[in-house]
Amino acid sequence: MEDGNKSTKFYFANLGADVARCIRAAKDNNELRYERSLARAYQTLDYLHKARCHTSYEEGLLMLRGLALARADGRLNIYESRVNSIVASCYTQT
Repeated sequence: MEDGNKSTKFYFANLGADVARCIRAAKDNNELRYERSLARAYQTLDYLHKARCHTSYEEGLLMLRGLALARADGRLNIYESRVNSIVASCYTQT
C-alpha cells in the first residue's frame, strides 16, 4: 500500500476487519451479519475513495471482489488467510 499515511492504514485495516467479519458470517451462514459487514466495508471503501487514497482504494476493491469470488467458489478458508496477511502487512510497513 503506497498511500502511506496513518489514517489510510487505519481505514484500510478497518476494511480488512470488515471483510474478515464477512468471511466469518458467510462461514456461519449468517446472511444478515454478512450484509451488515459488507455494507460497512463499502462505507470504508468509499472513505478511501473520497480521501483520494488511490492505491488503498484499488486494493480494497480487489479485496471485496476476492471475497465475492471466494464465497461463490467455496474457498473462504483460503481467502481468510490471505486477507489476514494483507491486513497484517499494514502494520509492518513504515
